[in-house]
Amino acid sequence: MSRPRVLCVSSDRSTRASVTLALTDTPVNVVVAQCASDAVERLTRQSIDAIVIDASTVANVPTLVDTVESESAETPTFVHWGDTETDAGSVAVLSEVVARTEDTESPDRLADAVARRIDTPSGAVATGAENESGTAGETDDSSDADATADDRRTPDLPDDLEAIVSDVRRRLVDVTSPVAVEQILREGFTATDRFGFAWIGEYDRGEREVVPWLTDPDSMEWPMQRTFPIGDGEHPLLERALRTGELQTFQHIASDRDAVPFGDHAFDHGARAVAVAPLSSSDDVYGVFVVYALEPFTEAERTAIRSAAAASSHVLETIVARGQLEQQERTLRRYERLVETAGDGMYVLDEHGHFMTVNDALTEMTGYSREGLLGEHTSLVFDQDDIKAGEAKIRSLLSSGTGTDTLELSLETKTGDRIPCEAQVAVLVHDGEYLGSVAVIRDVTERKRSERKLREQNERLDAFARIVSHDLRNPLSVAQGYLDLLEETESLEHAENVRDGLDRMESIVEDVLAIARDGQWATDTEPVDLESVARDAWEYVSTADASLSIAETTAVEADRSRLLRLLENLFRNAVEHGSTSPASQAQREAVEDADAGLSIRIGLLESGGGTPTEPRGFFVEDDGTGLPENMRHELFDPSVSSSSDGLGIGLWVVREVATGHGWSVTAAESEAGGARFEFAFDAESNGRRYSNN
Repeated sequence: MSRPRVLCVSSDRSTRASVTLALTDTPVNVVVAQCASDAVERLTRQSIDAIVIDASTVANVPTLVDTVESESAETPTFVHWGDTETDAGSVAVLSEVVARTEDTESPDRLADAVARRIDTPSGAVATGAENESGTAGETDDSSDADATADDRRTPDLPDDLEAIVSDVRRRLVDVTSPVAVEQILREGFTATDRFGFAWIGEYDRGEREVVPWLTDPDSMEWPMQRTFPIGDGEHPLLERALRTGELQTFQHIASDRDAVPFGDHAFDHGARAVAVAPLSSSDDVYGVFVVYALEPFTEAERTAIRSAAAASSHVLETIVARGQLEQQERTLRRYERLVETAGDGMYVLDEHGHFMTVNDALTEMTGYSREGLLGEHTSLVFDQDDIKAGEAKIRSLLSSGTGTDTLELSLETKTGDRIPCEAQVAVLVHDGEYLGSVAVIRDVTERKRSERKLREQNERLDAFARIVSHDLRNPLSVAQGYLDLLEETESLEHAENVRDGLDRMESIVEDVLAIARDGQWATDTEPVDLESVARDAWEYVSTADASLSIAETTAVEADRSRLLRLLENLFRNAVEHGSTSPASQAQREAVEDADAGLSIRIGLLESGGGTPTEPRGFFVEDDGTGLPENMRHELFDPSVSSSSDGLGIGLWVVREVATGHGWSVTAAESEAGGARFEFAFDAESNGRRYSNN
C-alpha cells in the first residue's frame, strides 16, 4: 500500500521544512511544488491526496485554489497563512482555510487538520493497488530533497529495517570515498535475510552507461565485470531511475529476466524482485543503488531503500564537491608553482592596469620587492608609449577574440636601467566582462645583441662585396696604365709594375677573405715605418697630378697590409673627391706653377706635452675642397656615398682598420680648407711603441 501524498506549494525553504517536519508523525509522503504552475503539473501527472498552499509565497491563492478544484475537485486544499495579512475576499472563495488564530496558524495545528481531513487513523490510506503482475515495474515518488521527512527519519519501519537504515546513516558520517559508500550500502542491506545482493553502479555521462563498482571482488560471487548502456531501451529499470530520479521496483524477475540487471544470475541465486534507487542531487546524477530481494518488496523495504539512497546521495554530493575543490586547489597550486618557478617574469593586471600578481622572476628583473609592485600601476616600470601600446594590444585582443599576442617594450628597473623585453599578453574575460590581463615578459637583451651582431655582419658582408670592387680599382687601374705603356713602348721595364699591381690585388682579396672569416682588421702587427707604408700606398693609387709630402714619420705597431689599405683609401678619396672640384681648380689656377695639383700631406699628432718626440698619432690631410658639410656625421657609414664612386665604402674601410688597431679616427677641415683625418693611438693597447726617424 502506498502512503498518501501531500503536495506543499511554497517557494520558501524554511516553510517547506516546517510543514514537512510537522507532518513527520503522519504517515504521508510530502512532495513539493515551488510555484503554482509546478503544482498544477503535479496534479495532472500524479495522484495527490491533499494540498497545502503557503499564502506568504504564492501570489494569487484564490486562482490556484480554483484551478485545483477544477482539476481535482475531491482533493482537500489547505492554506497556511503564516505571518501574512489575511484578505477577507480571498478567504471567502477558499474550499477550506486554516483559521488565522494564534493556535491554528502554527504548522502543528495545520498537520492535525491535514491528518483529520485525509482520515489516516491507522497510518495507511491506500491510493492504488501495488503492481503484482510482474510485467512492469512500479515507480514511487520521493520527497523533495530539502524538505522530506524520509531524509530525517523513517517512521513505521520494522526494527530490522530501521536498524539497517540507522547503521547505514551512522557509518556514512565523515565518509570521504565513494568506495566506502558502496561498501556500507552493500554490507548493510545484505546483512539481513530480506535481501540477497546489492551493488552500486556509477553513471558515466560521457559514455552513457552504468558501471558497477568492484570494491571487494573476492567476496562477490556475481559476474560484475560488465557495463549497462543507457538510452537503447535494453535496461528500462536503470533508465527510468536515472531519468525520473525516483525509485523503480520490479516485483517478479522470473517474468522478464532480460529487463533486470544480472537477471539470470539473480534469479539463479534466489532473487525474486529488484529495486533501483537513483543516487543523485539537484545538480548531478552519480549512479544507482540496486537491491535484490528474496520476496516482492514491501512498502517498508522500499522506504528503507529510498532513505538509505537519499543519505548516500548527500554523502556523494559532498564527496564530489570536496573532490572538485581539491582538484581546483591542486590545479591552482600547480599553476602557482609554475608561475613562481618560471624563468620569465609573469604578472596579472586588473582592468585599470595595476599589478595584482607577480612572480619571483619579475621581482628579480625589476629590482622591486613583491610588496613594492603589488597594487602599483604599470607606469612604475613601463613608460607611457609602452603602456599605450599595451592598451592598444588589449583592445585588439578583445575585439578579435584571439587568445594571445606579443609586443616589445622596455622595462625600467628600480635602479633606472632599461631592459628590452618581449611580452606575451592575454586578456582575462568572464561572462563578457573584461577583468584584466596576464602577461609573460622575457628579457631579450641577448637576443637583441645577437640580432644587432647579425645585422652588422650582414652589413659587413654586403660591404665586403663593394669593398672588393672599390679597392681593386686602384691597383687595377695602375696595372692597366703600365700595361698600356708596355704596349706603346714595348719596354719590359713596365712589366714589373704590372706584376706589382696584380700582387696588390691578390693581397687585397686575401685580406677581404681573412676579415670575412675572423672579423679582425688587424692580426699580425709589427713595427712598421709610416713613411715607407705611405710611399707604397701612393704607388698603388692613380694620383694624376697630385703630390704627397711626409713631414714626419715614426715606427707604428700595425698590421702592414691593413695599414697600407687604410692609406690607399685616403689617397684615392682625396684624389677622386678633392682634386676635381671647382674650389680645387681655383686653387691650382692661383698657383704660378701650372703643373701644381692636389697636395696631400702626412704628419704626426703632437703629444700632450707639445713635443713630437712622443706622438699621440698621425694625420693625413689635403688642400682640396674639403668634406661635404651635409655628410660629415655619416662619412664612415658604408651605405653613404657622395658620388657614384662611393665615398662611404672607402672611409668605412678606413674606420674599420683604425678600430681594428685600437685607434680612433676623426674627420676635420685642414688649414688649407681641405679634408683632414686624425688617427689617435691608444697608448695602453697591445703595448704599441712609437718613435721618430
